[in-house]
Amino acid sequence: MGLPSIMMNVKKGSDRVLTILPAKEIYLKGNEHAVLLLHSFTSHTRDMKKVATKLHEKGYTCYVPLYRGHGHTPEPLLQYKVEDWWQDVVKAHQFLLNEGYQKISVIGLSIGGIFTLKLAQLEKLEQIIVLSVPIDKEPAQLKQRIIDYAYNYKHIEGKSEQQMTHEMKLFNDMPLDAMIGFQQFIKETMQQLEKITMPIAIFYGKRDEDLYAHSADIIYQRVHTVQKLKRGFENSKHLMTLGREQDEILEEIMQFLM
Repeated sequence: MGLPSIMMNVKKGSDRVLTILPAKEIYLKGNEHAVLLLHSFTSHTRDMKKVATKLHEKGYTCYVPLYRGHGHTPEPLLQYKVEDWWQDVVKAHQFLLNEGYQKISVIGLSIGGIFTLKLAQLEKLEQIIVLSVPIDKEPAQLKQRIIDYAYNYKHIEGKSEQQMTHEMKLFNDMPLDAMIGFQQFIKETMQQLEKITMPIAIFYGKRDEDLYAHSADIIYQRVHTVQKLKRGFENSKHLMTLGREQDEILEEIMQFLM
């Protein structure tokens, strides 16, 4: 979970107001090999900004789309479902095709990894890299991610406890329907892993929940490709591209794409 960038406005006297800047998509034009980079749930393009920047320095074209409802105030998250975010990914892939790129690789983190696996089942891709991918997620856990994001966002804004309690009611009362659909999307994607035939790298953090190591094993076993790599990173948590081993992970990504 990543909050957008923060800008502090200082008023007269001691009042300080925090403005949280909305996240934006990233598009860096390079050579004929395009890389589509997909961020995690309740986060935004910051997940992939450093990866995209470094890959672009090596010559790659990099595109990091922003899923609808992500990267700004938490309320819009409640307006969308996993199918909407999946369509954002489909649209992003089509954008690169329309730009003339025929050689496209995809890198996805967490739900971005699920979308990467789904796209690989349907489209011709060069290579895919997935990080911190869940084989399953309970709807209550997914709902809690939204609640935590909303709470942290409002806390950073500096809202009073009374105001936060009032505004958080909307999130606490959110029905589980959309999250049940989210869980089903993950399960259906995992049930069709044998359709994946292009080279794949599967990374997970050893300081993340145990299910991610198990998920990496399942993906590695079930994909139908000869060129596959699985690696756990000793000191990484869930947001691997922002963690302590991000430089080592970036090196591994670049080696795999070569």
